[in-house]
Amino acid sequence: MAETTVTPHAGGARLLSAYPPELSTKVLLALDLGTTTGWAMALPDGGIVSGTVSFRPSRYDGGGMRYVRFRAWLDG
Repeated sequence: MAETTVTPHAGGARLLSAYPPELSTKVLLALDLGTTTGWAMALPDGGIVSGTVSFRPSRYDGGGMRYVRFRAWLDG
């Protein structure tokens, strides 16, 4: 199972209300891919949450398990 860390936004970013109206009802997800993947999500209410999730393989995992774990995390 992937280990996830969530960090509430501490300030400094613009609220979604500062963006064009067509973006104010959408959620924006940004990913920084890697063994430890960073992510940030801008919510329709103007909030921002971010965090990291580790897809470090165990010694018994095959080569494709990192991708399988990533897809399971993304679908969840």
